[in-house]
Amino acid sequence: MPSDRRLTRRNVIKIATAGGAVTLSGCLGGNGGGNGNGGGNGNGGGNGNGGGNGNGGGNGNGGGASGPSGTLGDWSLDVNAPDPVLDRINGEDWVPPEYDDGEVASEIERMNLGGMENDPATGWYEDLFQEKTGITSTPVTVPSSDAVSQMRTLLSSQSESPALMQISQEFFMDFLTEGWLEPVDELWPEEAYETFPPYFQSAMTTDVDRSLDGDHTYMSTAISEAHGLNYNPTVLEELGFPADFYDGATWADVREVCEEATSASGDYHGWVWYGSGNRYPIYPWLRQMWSRGGSVVQDDGSVKFNTDAGVATLEWQSQMIADGLLPDVMQYGEGGPADLFLGGNLAGFGGGLGIMALALEEWGEDTDQYDAALLPRGENGEHVSYMNTDFLAINRFAPPAKKRAGMIYMDGGRSAIASAQEYDQEGNYPSNTAAWDHELLADANFKETAREIGETARVELWPNQIETFDVLVTHLQEAWLGQLSAQEALDSAQSDIDEIMGQ
Repeated sequence: MPSDRRLTRRNVIKIATAGGAVTLSGCLGGNGGGNGNGGGNGNGGGNGNGGGNGNGGGNGNGGGASGPSGTLGDWSLDVNAPDPVLDRINGEDWVPPEYDDGEVASEIERMNLGGMENDPATGWYEDLFQEKTGITSTPVTVPSSDAVSQMRTLLSSQSESPALMQISQEFFMDFLTEGWLEPVDELWPEEAYETFPPYFQSAMTTDVDRSLDGDHTYMSTAISEAHGLNYNPTVLEELGFPADFYDGATWADVREVCEEATSASGDYHGWVWYGSGNRYPIYPWLRQMWSRGGSVVQDDGSVKFNTDAGVATLEWQSQMIADGLLPDVMQYGEGGPADLFLGGNLAGFGGGLGIMALALEEWGEDTDQYDAALLPRGENGEHVSYMNTDFLAINRFAPPAKKRAGMIYMDGGRSAIASAQEYDQEGNYPSNTAAWDHELLADANFKETAREIGETARVELWPNQIETFDVLVTHLQEAWLGQLSAQEALDSAQSDIDEIMGQ
């Protein structure tokens, strides 16, 4: 059986146009592509003994029929054998799909963001994967802060290794537009999506890959984070509210708690959000904007931030600050609200559920100072959460046998047991909702609320997403500081974003 490496803790897309660890620097340099055995020449295809010929598919001496997975060549993979796909991946144990061992590499390298000492669940799955398949997965470790630039260097040079990449969803579309990732349509028959968040199908099946025709899917899951409402029932009671007042709350309810906290004796706060940093300030605005029925990606494919829902959300935020109902949000970056919450005087905040383990460690499993709920409802009565996933994807330029091995790894990585281990060992949100029914999570805290949070998760993706986020953060902060009105701030942001998107 796999070794126990546990540590205590650690929609429709609308587009406008991996033995021991090694360092990524060991994979840089050399051709990585070119003409020759297993190489590639062109937009994700190849011209040689093991590639294809053309844009991501084609015919070659080791290739196969052209099409979505042409660079994999013809090979036998049956995701519905020995059992139907959902039975295979969602049972108490993962059962690999049927494939020909002779067509698959015996080892692959897989990019891992950060050292494996921080990823016990990933280590557990690597052991399971080797036990079940005989394939060795070697983690190629790279600091998270360097990952995107390193991956761009590798893939733009058509390096063959690592075969498996770990890519944040907010960069994913940029990698797809370059034709750098291999389609994995065989992994995802229609029924396979049934136990995953809706956006896995609606947002991640796309025609944005310029090297291929039609819609394709390219991913499996590495880790996920879901945002819910973390709240302190004791603080709510001390402020005169029912202990569960934030369960099913509206944004008007949040303001009411903030007003009471401001007037009460003691250093209480009703709410806070991420106000500093280069990405996290986006999330509170996005979540509330969605709860008002808004969208960033419009029906015509354009990316718009200065919509009515966007402006109304920023007006609400700015007014809360102007009325003195919040602590200085500009002080609080990625971990700031969690630190304030653990101080015991914050009624609640919207953010990742990873705070749960810290709160239970701080106050005990039977504490009255922590509970979780869905994020506040908007005017249309809708609770909307946010989910951020690091996806596993295959390097288009890896040798076909390694890409095939990577697909088998991706199949098990999305299994209920792997998702359950991520939550149990590391507090990462289970991307496969069948994990909540796994015996490993039978006694998990707040499991029903956590399941609901995943079911209300919304994600929108577009090319150049991080670049547009960088622009938006600056203008959100201008409004929070009172330098611009909400309308002025978002109009100014939109002008910059139109230029970035060429719209």
